[in-house]
Amino acid sequence: MYKRLSLFVFTIIAILTIQGCKMLPNKPYKPEALDAKKALIYIYRPSSIISRGTNFSVTVNGKTVLKPLVDHSYQFAYVQPGTVNLVLKEDKLLGGTLHDVNFDNLEPGKAYYIKTEPALFGAYELEMKDETVGKAELKGSKRFLPQK
Repeated sequence: MYKRLSLFVFTIIAILTIQGCKMLPNKPYKPEALDAKKALIYIYRPSSIISRGTNFSVTVNGKTVLKPLVDHSYQFAYVQPGTVNLVLKEDKLLGGTLHDVNFDNLEPGKAYYIKTEPALFGAYELEMKDETVGKAELKGSKRFLPQK
């Protein structure tokens, strides 16, 4: 009896410890203020059973890295108007580039919504959505803050 109780308590402690390690500080979605001189991009990942446990990061113009991009979350960045280059990568030891894409003609003072869209054979693509679709799909999403 004592052995079973000890095993049960150990299991509960292990589960709580693992869950605590996985939790990241987060904030629910709220629209960011627009900047008259820059374009605002939201990169989001809706809830999906496909690759749910995989974390992604997005590099913006070869400099800014937005992460973590987990299931049902988003990140945002202010960028110079014109062309923006986004590189979606899988965050794991042997993870590589999933999609490298340029979005052209971004205008200052406007928001753009870019979805991580599952593709064939476990690949993902970054796809620009219109404002109505983007806002609707972002509802209920959270922005997970990187740990320092």
